[in-house]
Amino acid sequence: MDRMKKIVKAAVQTALSYGAETAEAALSETSEFGVSVRNNQIETLKESVSNRIHIMLSIDKKRASATSNDLSNESINKLIKEVVELCKVMEHDEYFSLPDKKELGAVKIDLEIFDPEILDIPAKRKIRIARELEKAAHKIDKKIVTDHSSYSNVTGKTAMANSLGFCDAYRESYNAIALSCAVEDNKNGKTPGRKQSSFWYSASTSFNKLDSVDKVAAEAVRRTLRKLGSKKPKTCEVPIVFDPFTSANFLGSLANALNGASIYKKASFLAGKAGEIIAAPSLTLIDDPLLTGKIGSRPFDGEGVKSRKNIAVEKGVLKTYLMDTYEANKLNSSTTGSAGGISNFYMKPGIYPEEEIISSIANGLYVTSLSGQGANWSTGDFSQGAEGLWIENGRITYPVNGFTIAGTFNQMLKNIEMIGSNIEWQSAIAAPSLKIKNIVISGD
Repeated sequence: MDRMKKIVKAAVQTALSYGAETAEAALSETSEFGVSVRNNQIETLKESVSNRIHIMLSIDKKRASATSNDLSNESINKLIKEVVELCKVMEHDEYFSLPDKKELGAVKIDLEIFDPEILDIPAKRKIRIARELEKAAHKIDKKIVTDHSSYSNVTGKTAMANSLGFCDAYRESYNAIALSCAVEDNKNGKTPGRKQSSFWYSASTSFNKLDSVDKVAAEAVRRTLRKLGSKKPKTCEVPIVFDPFTSANFLGSLANALNGASIYKKASFLAGKAGEIIAAPSLTLIDDPLLTGKIGSRPFDGEGVKSRKNIAVEKGVLKTYLMDTYEANKLNSSTTGSAGGISNFYMKPGIYPEEEIISSIANGLYVTSLSGQGANWSTGDFSQGAEGLWIENGRITYPVNGFTIAGTFNQMLKNIEMIGSNIEWQSAIAAPSLKIKNIVISGD
């Protein structure tokens, strides 16, 4: 990383010597491995290493940028000259600036986002893990057909410097195992039925914190088998429960709605609502890059701003949008250290075990999957295809599919009745189970 820091620091100095008034340089180095297995045979195998340098310069608030994979001094110097010339023909942008110098820096705590052990894992072992995952699924139920079983890992280094004197770097890693499987839904026992399929995975910054292959296989198989005999529900208006997986899916749309660019472009249903009550008082949404060992953790953001915890929604009240410096300037606010997007964006867990949430429903839906592009955070409309399990008298009864959940984000957020205690961290977005009352289910 010292070598990388020297490269970006030199690039900034070169840019200033060529006439740039401000300069940022970011260098990333990524190593990837991925293997996918089906029927014990390798279907795909990928191993790659890539480098990329990104240069952004400004002259009189006219900015331009360019990217290259060639890290030679000659290539970088040529790239900088080209970007300087591009700046001269760009439009003046009064909102552009580097971050306030006081905002820059890297947190000093060890975020535990890099696991050196994965550098020593041989390819043969990684392939064996994928095969063991598939084998574990077949052992649970002979009817299971695997679509793919996989292992992947990524290690990355990021170095950044700017003309305000910031220069730092960090390393990170990502590991995942995943299994997708199917089973034939043969209802009459004679003629072939349609396939029911599902998947599960485990992901972590650390190899040793991945769930076991047996646990991942068991969950993938369970989620597949429970779909057997699915039927289409009647059109109705009932309470629904998002499981942690679909709750995180729902939360991802809210992250887009809270993004500073969506706000200043007025492409979010939350534009102009800062300080207002937008949800039930039980809802708190947090973006926290300082969580130890989480996939979205980072010591600084994409502009070199020191990472900090942001409470976007607190007890139903919209407290802040998530902004980089440019977005903050547009909105007459301050950066939240969110350049490059969200970090660890999550819903604060509630007090209810999932079993208690389900038992509170006399007639309703437990949602296990969402599909389609109907979650429109710009207009606030929500209409997505879904699959799940029907709830009767507080108990899960039979699987359902082929229906749509329709409503609006405003309605759904304010109609949150119960939030579970069972948050699951499988990505940079995490949420517990969530109960919402009075949602339209469009079925038969």
